[in-house]
Parts: sequence; C-alpha cells; structure tokens
Amino acid sequence: MDTIKKVAELTGVPEHTLRAWERRYGLVEPARSASGYRLYDEAAISAIRRMSDLVRAGWPPRRAAAEAARRIRVDEDGAGARRDLLAAAARLDGETIERILAESFARDDFERLADEWLLPTMSALGSAWARGEITVAGEHLVAAGVVRRLAAAYDEAATSARGPAVLIGAPPGADHEIGLLAFATAARRSGLRTVYLGAQVPVPAWREAVVETGARHAVTSLHRRADAVRLRPVAAALADLPTLALWVGGRHQAAAPAVFQPLGHSVAAAAAALSAA
Repeated sequence: MDTIKKVAELTGVPEHTLRAWERRYGLVEPARSASGYRLYDEAAISAIRRMSDLVRAGWPPRRAAAEAARRIRVDEDGAGARRDLLAAAARLDGETIERILAESFARDDFERLADEWLLPTMSALGSAWARGEITVAGEHLVAAGVVRRLAAAYDEAATSARGPAVLIGAPPGADHEIGLLAFATAARRSGLRTVYLGAQVPVPAWREAVVETGARHAVTSLHRRADAVRLRPVAAALADLPTLALWVGGRHQAAAPAVFQPLGHSVAAAAAALSAA
C-alpha cells in the first residue's frame, strides 16, 4: 500500500488532483492508516493511471473517470474469461469455448478486444500448451473458434474503403494467421481497402496480387523467429516495385529482413499508422 505522496510520484498526478478525483468522481476508495492517511493498493494506482492517460488524451475528467472504471470492469471480466477459456480448452469443451468467445467479442470494441484480450489470451494458450496443460487438439479447438469470429468481424467491417489496396497475408510455410486477421479487421474498420490473402501465400502470388490490385502496401507477420527466412523470397519478389511499402508485425518482427518496416505490437496502433502512411 502506498501513500498519496508516493502515488503522486508514481503516476504524475498531483496530490490535490488525486483528492479531487476521489471526491468528485469516486474513482478510487483508498484505505486509511491508523493515523487516517490515505493508502492506495495496486488496483487503485492502476485506475488512477488509466484516468490520467485519458485526461492527457483530451477526455473531460468526468467521462475519463467513467471510462477508466468501465475498462477496469472489462479487464476483470476478461481475466475470468481467459481462465475459463483455457480450462475449457483443456477438457475439449467446444460449447463453452464458443460461449466465451461470443461473450468476449461482444464485451468491448474490436481494437481494444484484440490488443487487450484476444492476442494476450492466444499467447497464454500457447504457453499452456508448452507446459503440457493443453493438448494440440485443445489449442486448435480454440484457434478455429477465434478464426471464425475474426472472419465474421472482418466481413462486418465498414466497406467505405479509401485509398490504394493493402495486401495482408502470411509468407509461404507460415500458418499462423490470427494476428494478421485481427490486424486486417482493424485496418478495414479504419477505412483501408484491405485484400486479405490468408496464410501460406506462395511467393509468386504476392507479386501477382500487387500487380492485379495496384497495392501500395503489403503487410505480413513474423510469429516465429524461424520464419524470418521465409520472408526473404517475398522481399526479393517485390523488391523492384518502388511504389510498394513492405510492413511486418508479429512477436518477432524485429528479425524480419531490413526492407520490412515494423508495425509494432498493437493492432489498433498499427492500423492507425498504416492509415496515416
């Protein structure tokens, strides 16, 4: 537990502002020491940081407090959903998996869902498999359900596209597409004219797609470091197209050939960056 002075140092929010937020908006309810001093736990400090970030982004304080509280509730629900999903995967309970995915996709806007729940959950699923807690069948059961949900979200995304086409796909031999499909959905929702090619796109198909669509951007991902070698022939096939920009996302994007520009690790931020490019 930290004092108000320490919390002000940790968050950059002055003490008088912390007191005002507590009094006016009920953002947090700090405990009290035997001497009556405010004491803040990690949950309270997290809430203060969330509200501070929103206020700095231009949100009015009252709306920022309500949104911070809403996001905390979503996070709490999401943590429980993640635990339940992993448990359902371990027992191959497809019905429960579908219910959890349906509820989770309905709980928040797509970009926040992808960045704050879906992709971390898939990472947790992979870790559980590596520890032997979930079988390959359980992992595939969840992944199949997620791909179906993402495909539906992609189809439902706004179609008022603008600008040149954006090609999105995985290199030949790479079959991880959840991150790519999540990005494609966010990009389409932002108004980009996306062409989603899917997993394991052959090298000649990349060039054919660029020529056919007049694409100015090609986006791929590097989920496994070992797949970096698979990006080299893609880069070589597209190297003589001077108007085409190559982008890469994924956990190991830093290992991609230098011609690929990194998109970072946030689906929402990557879509916004490409929209502005």
